[in-house]
Amino acid sequence: NNGQLSAQFNFNLYDVAVPTFLDEKASFKLLDYQMQKSFQVFGYNNLMGNIMDSHDKIRYMAYADGDLAINDGRAGDFAWNNPPKVDDPNSYDKLKLHLAYILTIPGVPIIYYGDEIGMTGAADPDNRRMMRFGYDLDKNEIQTFEDVSKLIHIRKEHSALRYGDFLTLQADENIYAYLRSDMNERVLIIANKNSNQQNVRFTLPGMYKITKAKNLVDGKEFDVKDNKFDVNVNGIQYLILQLR
Repeated sequence: NNGQLSAQFNFNLYDVAVPTFLDEKASFKLLDYQMQKSFQVFGYNNLMGNIMDSHDKIRYMAYADGDLAINDGRAGDFAWNNPPKVDDPNSYDKLKLHLAYILTIPGVPIIYYGDEIGMTGAADPDNRRMMRFGYDLDKNEIQTFEDVSKLIHIRKEHSALRYGDFLTLQADENIYAYLRSDMNERVLIIANKNSNQQNVRFTLPGMYKITKAKNLVDGKEFDVKDNKFDVNVNGIQYLILQLR
């Protein structure tokens, strides 16, 4: 009944986010529409769990690496007879892009074990493989672990990513850009799911009087002139920019 649960997984968001990020032709407009619906119901500061994987979902990496399609009827057979393995190193970038989204939107980010190294897996029980650590990881998994760890620390260190409001600046087939703001700071997130570099230009709200943007991932700084911000985003990459 109403009032008896303080939180649950936001499956409505999951069901839209996963196919949107995986299909280059899908527009972020539908995902942004679902985001706004969630805010109307739960507010910006909510405890809904945002997931990419879970104990009863096919691992995101199996989709990203092309082993399975969404709603693939072969998932159960794959789990027992042909368990997926990661073949394309670029698939790790697809996973990290989705986690960058999960870790910069309102709600509670859920890191299902193995997400942080890019673990793959088909349907249950293949999505519950034994966790691997240390010397059992290859170079792509180690790099993924480091990059995801950095994302988690960025969220922890910047309150706007945990408690800020949400303003959409762009949502189309390639780019999802949104601004998180609280009383302390403003952070702009830009996600490019296209495999090609994209040039984006935003007009920021004039009342913010922004002159600088610092990428919290690599420390690179950009100038903002007359509230106009112009930047290139590499293919299947993200920027997390602190505006000043």
